[in-house]
Amino acid sequence: MRESFSQARMDRCSAIHFAIIENWRKTRSLTYTVRATEPVSDLDMADLRTKYFSVGVSEDLTDVPFTDLLVVISMLKQTVAALKSRSANTAEGFQIRFSITTDFSDDDAASLLYGIRIETPFDEAEFLKLEEPN
Repeated sequence: MRESFSQARMDRCSAIHFAIIENWRKTRSLTYTVRATEPVSDLDMADLRTKYFSVGVSEDLTDVPFTDLLVVISMLKQTVAALKSRSANTAEGFQIRFSITTDFSDDDAASLLYGIRIETPFDEAEFLKLEEPN
């Protein structure tokens, strides 16, 4: 599913990512909030793609469409992987080059979101339960 992804949307995703990484740097704990903005219980991936989610640090959240949520989570996972693979010798001037897509297959989306706690304040269950990706 391709959709228009403007520079403004990328800037918003980058700002959310930066806030989460800065909080991680300050607290030494990678914690962030992902919250559904409406009921999502029992929705399949096609239906989830039409929903918005609040994402950010603590209660400093930004509502974003599903694809933008995937972009932010992808950036976070790439950051964690890059930081794990760097050596002490490369710490100075360390940069990360992101590989960003907005064309996530259902399997890619499920892989990115699997293990993420998505709060569901409008549903009976406290968190969204996603099936383990193939």
